[in-house]
Amino acid sequence: MRKEYMYFYIFTLAFLFSLAQPGLSQQKSAEKCNFPLLPSSAPGGDLVLTVIKENFSFSMRDNVTIDCSRYFPNAPNPLLPNGYPAVIMCHGFGDRKEALDSLAKLQAQFGYCVYTYSMRGQGLSGGQSNMISRIEAMDLVEFTNFIKQDAHTGLDSSKVLIMGGSQGGIIPYMAACMGNLHVRCIISALSSPEFASSWIENNSVKMTLLWSLSYPQDTVRYSPLLQSMHNWVLSSSPDKMDSLIYWLPLQRDFTSLVPQNNVPILLENSWEDKFFNASGNINSIPFVNSPKRYYFGAVKGHGGDTSFTENNWHKNFFNEWFSYWLFNINNGILTRPKYHYAYTAYPLINNMWTFVHDSSAVWPVNNLTNLQLYFHPSHLKTIPNPLNSSAQLNNSVTGGLTMQDAVDMEFTGQQFNSQFQKNQLVFDSDSLLQDTKLMGVPVINLDYSSNSTICQFNFQVYDVRGTNSKLVTRINYTDRHNIVNTRKNLSINGEAHSHLFKKGDVIRIIMTNLDTSPEDTSFLGTNPFVLPVLNNSINNIYLSYNCYVNMQVQYPGTLGVNGNSNITPSDFYLYQNYPNPFNPTTNIKYQIANSGFVTLKVYDILGKEIATLVNEFKKAGIYETQFSADKIFGSQISSGIYFYKLTEGDNMAVKKLLLIK
Repeated sequence: MRKEYMYFYIFTLAFLFSLAQPGLSQQKSAEKCNFPLLPSSAPGGDLVLTVIKENFSFSMRDNVTIDCSRYFPNAPNPLLPNGYPAVIMCHGFGDRKEALDSLAKLQAQFGYCVYTYSMRGQGLSGGQSNMISRIEAMDLVEFTNFIKQDAHTGLDSSKVLIMGGSQGGIIPYMAACMGNLHVRCIISALSSPEFASSWIENNSVKMTLLWSLSYPQDTVRYSPLLQSMHNWVLSSSPDKMDSLIYWLPLQRDFTSLVPQNNVPILLENSWEDKFFNASGNINSIPFVNSPKRYYFGAVKGHGGDTSFTENNWHKNFFNEWFSYWLFNINNGILTRPKYHYAYTAYPLINNMWTFVHDSSAVWPVNNLTNLQLYFHPSHLKTIPNPLNSSAQLNNSVTGGLTMQDAVDMEFTGQQFNSQFQKNQLVFDSDSLLQDTKLMGVPVINLDYSSNSTICQFNFQVYDVRGTNSKLVTRINYTDRHNIVNTRKNLSINGEAHSHLFKKGDVIRIIMTNLDTSPEDTSFLGTNPFVLPVLNNSINNIYLSYNCYVNMQVQYPGTLGVNGNSNITPSDFYLYQNYPNPFNPTTNIKYQIANSGFVTLKVYDILGKEIATLVNEFKKAGIYETQFSADKIFGSQISSGIYFYKLTEGDNMAVKKLLLIK
């Protein structure tokens, strides 16, 4: 693989990061990242070209004028007879094209025609924003068709890539699913085909929806319907909330259109996204018929934890995608696992989870089983509570507190605390007897009643290790049409996640009337994940056989690595390295059946030993090590086939790896 491709991902990752955090109201600003220069798009080195920037306007089908910019090299490259690849950058909600200016210039310097534009109702573009809808998707289709005919920039109209995060990722995905977008490929981060429903999941309104509806007019000019939605969110009237739940998903969610997409797409989600549940992309996996790759885990933006190791892994993830679709390099990407994820685990690094990478050829991954933990007084157990008792979560609000008041106080301070009392119930499991990996969506089966017509139940799932505890995921539910003092039972889906609870850890569930957590403060501040209910109520949960949390989990006996789910702890096994091909580093996993002396060595094609990666006593278990070719070869690194051999006692296994410069 050429050097220029090795660095292409760095720009892309930084670009998506710069879009992934939409500017927020309440003086919470967008988070921007530094990035290195882009490499050349053509063979022959990293020549920096002189770039021409032109600002222009483009009139849409309804005569709305869109503010645009194009950046392109001042001269053609004879090594690219069909012209330069083109990149359309889409910004996040509440932003504008100017936020992409420096990125676009730098990319154009290395041989790309780059186009940016401010979406309608944002920046200096005309019209009114309909907040990530079919209207904005059709704008992108029209803009894409226009730039393909924009011959004076010297672009190759057959090599157009669109990328962005949040709004910038959703709009191209939506446009492709509408069947009208014809480009080489799409990179869509922090997106979901059911993003609008995710904002109001289980009738609970996320704080980030209110933020997205609250920009000042110099940032977003909202359509009349969106202005009404802002008022509906702040209203205590049930009919206003009914209107929000009806209107928000219309012309925004597009799961039903997903089968129509034929554009190759790379999709990424953060497990801890404060905007959109990753389950939106997970649920639509069976319906995506175009070439696809997925990643769920540590994606910067929307409030999720980040990971240095996962960022480093993204080198090959993005490189392979660009190489195959944009530069026609046959690297076998379509024959390897489509689904990549990183599960969270202790230890904490800077108060963030450690992320452990894995992949699978299928989704959901193999060998999942249901773990049901029943609610008992203060405890979670694998058997129902025989006493059939109940627990009470009171919601006490005084002084005529309104949602606008609470928002203005950012749900904190002496006055707020005097008018709203946060209450919670804590339920702990016994210490786990074995490692248990949560995979997917936790579900609460809730048996409840309330003396109010509106009641809310927020469940937070924690991993407790000794004196440490940290939020893993959550489940929120608001009953906005409750029948007073009537016992109900229903299942409630939570936020998708993958997390490893280690042997000896405790699973803790906190049920609360105000969904705030110390882990949220860096993004949400003192604000809750979902807006609370502001009426007095006594809410009961019945600790019965109908009241439990269900989690799909893997246990050590069935844990699969990179999709090899048929391997058991009694096996001696050497996994295929990943990535493969690689440059310059790759990871090698292996499983030892019995404690003993283990060696793992690398040989060249002539059988000469070139590296010893492991040469020590190991206990039975699964291990992983990294092979870095540049540490062995230095500047003389060369492409080719190599072999790695694992030995333990009489057991021996050999596999092939491929280094591509």
